[in-house]
Amino acid sequence: MDVQKFVVNEEPYACWDWELREKNIEFLEGIDATYYKYIAKINSENIDKEDRHRAALSLRLAYSQGLETLFSLICSAIQAPHCSVGWLLSYQNCELIKIVNNVHMRKRIFSRFKDKNISWKIFSKYVHSNFDYSSEKISWIQDGFGLLWTRFANDFLDKGFSQEYNSAKHGLRTKLGGFSISIGEEEVRGTPAPPEKMVSLGGSEFGTSYFTIEKIIDDKKTHFRPRRQSRNWQPENLISGLCLISMSINNVISFLRILNGIDPAKCLFENPDSKDAFNLPWGKTVGVNSSSMDTVVKCSDIVPCSKESILNSYEDNTKKT
Repeated sequence: MDVQKFVVNEEPYACWDWELREKNIEFLEGIDATYYKYIAKINSENIDKEDRHRAALSLRLAYSQGLETLFSLICSAIQAPHCSVGWLLSYQNCELIKIVNNVHMRKRIFSRFKDKNISWKIFSKYVHSNFDYSSEKISWIQDGFGLLWTRFANDFLDKGFSQEYNSAKHGLRTKLGGFSISIGEEEVRGTPAPPEKMVSLGGSEFGTSYFTIEKIIDDKKTHFRPRRQSRNWQPENLISGLCLISMSINNVISFLRILNGIDPAKCLFENPDSKDAFNLPWGKTVGVNSSSMDTVVKCSDIVPCSKESILNSYEDNTKKT
């Protein structure tokens, strides 16, 4: 009987099986690293067509899903390099966020590597050490992926970015389309400046608008209001990001396969043609990334109600019907 002991963040687990090594390799080899590249390709063909906003949303959803896939594999490699199957079956998203944040902030974590304060750059050097290139090229590949994963982590940890993803993923609670913001001085008080005198702060055709929960009373979740949120993005950035996510996933899987006894000659590693490619997911700017303009609701504007009164309202409704 085989066993692998590991933690997910700080929670201990023991994974047992008669064929644990074989199942772990089967699991790793079953992951399709090219999936996100495929999503990028099929949707890029519709970005300038009638369904461009739907295509853009597909890219946006895949991008967040791809980031979770990538970081879950990386974190499994850091904490359970010989039992990725067990680690990925055990983690919850809140735990993944904590680990990614700790690595991002160079905080000490449970790690099977000698570096307990591991960084994305350090981990990239572990992963990308099997290239038969010049030392100069290996260096920019290692540094490039390290910086790429750092910037991916910034997106993954962005609260508004996650809220937008969850709004689209759960119930399709998003309105398609971006926004723009312009400012101009009023020549007559109360009268907006004419369009030709407005100065654009930026904007995008692509993005979403959605609602998030905003608590009215800080210590109670019972009382809240829906707050308007909007975000802009560029599909071209997402396309580039998805291609680099696919490449990253492939390399992490190859690294894990080698650690689990697979011949390195059978493990493919990929890299961009140039180091400039690592910047492409952020190559096109929108000026204004997000906006939240809404009315103000204060504690003094409401009459707090108890949970009991809310539940009793159903009884009152039953009596009326």
